[in-house]
Amino acid sequence: MYSKKKIIKYLILILAILILLVVLLFQIGDIKKIINVFSSGFNPLWLLACIGIIFLYCFVYKLSLIILVKRQYPNLKFWDLYLISGSEFFFNAVTPFSSGGQPFQAYALKQKNVSLSDSTSQLLLNFLAYQVSLNLISIVCAIIYFNRLLSDIDNFIILFIVGFSINLFIMILLLLLGCSKVFGKALIGLISAICKIKPIKKLVGDKTESISQYVNDMQTAFKEMRKDMKIWLLCLLTKVIANMIYYCVPFVGFYVIGNPITSKEFFYCFALTSFSLTTTIWVPLPGASGGVEFAFLVLFKNLITSGGASDPDSVAQSGMLIWRLLTYYFVLGYGLVDYILFDRGLSKDLKKNELTLKEKEIILEIGENVSDTKEDSIKDTGEND
Repeated sequence: MYSKKKIIKYLILILAILILLVVLLFQIGDIKKIINVFSSGFNPLWLLACIGIIFLYCFVYKLSLIILVKRQYPNLKFWDLYLISGSEFFFNAVTPFSSGGQPFQAYALKQKNVSLSDSTSQLLLNFLAYQVSLNLISIVCAIIYFNRLLSDIDNFIILFIVGFSINLFIMILLLLLGCSKVFGKALIGLISAICKIKPIKKLVGDKTESISQYVNDMQTAFKEMRKDMKIWLLCLLTKVIANMIYYCVPFVGFYVIGNPITSKEFFYCFALTSFSLTTTIWVPLPGASGGVEFAFLVLFKNLITSGGASDPDSVAQSGMLIWRLLTYYFVLGYGLVDYILFDRGLSKDLKKNELTLKEKEIILEIGENVSDTKEDSIKDTGEND
């Protein structure tokens, strides 16, 4: 499904985005000041602590898909599911709108003899758990800190409201698709009508069939969820915990560069991280690149200024660089390792199967030869008699 050439193309794209990020950072900031922030305060022990948090996040994040698939296929190996789940970090990171993870996981599960209908249902339930957890945390943070956020980023508040609304709309859309057949049919009819418009039809073709399939898959997934609601709620809990771990990274990240945020601001720092991600998820570039960095700088600059940093711009830019390298590029590499390990394991299994088939063929051949020898022997004996 994903050739080595395609993987290399993805990696080149991500490298290009990283170079662009660094160039833009140096354009809007003073490179000497950023280097000075790192050289004067860099703490390798706090960096190790950040990496430890990332590993913990990755482990907890994987659990929901493992739980969902294990429920239906208890004989599947935990390690295989662990690697399949982790591959999402890579394929989501290198594709626009984080759209690449689910197709690969469906393919990978198929290789482990999980039916396409089962894998689709479990992947959709897993995605729904992620979306709900993302919005739950954001809503709670927005309720608690909206007034402070409004005063801190008055000029940019509309952008964040729009981004937050888009993410909330996606979640509501998924819930309506799964719960309401009437809404599903209405959406299919709307897409069908839009696709009949000539310019749109020429540009994207007729998407009615694919939308119909997605709606059917979502409604099937919801039926599965209703059968065992406790399991899905457990998956939702793992996603909430995973995201909460993830949102702690910037707080520790500023310790890495020797400019810690005070402990009394921990929860506000947590909330700002949530806003950085949920309000820029609509950016079409892989990893929402560009949007998420801008959001981080806008949100964290005032927090760092109020903390008394001598050069808040450079500190914010340095903190953003640490945060982005760890939570995007490091996690992307982690997912790539999971993919490679799964792919190698799959290749070994295929080779074993090939050897088994060859062995069977050899045994059958020997059996046929033995049978022929016996027949010839019987014939010879009969002729001699």
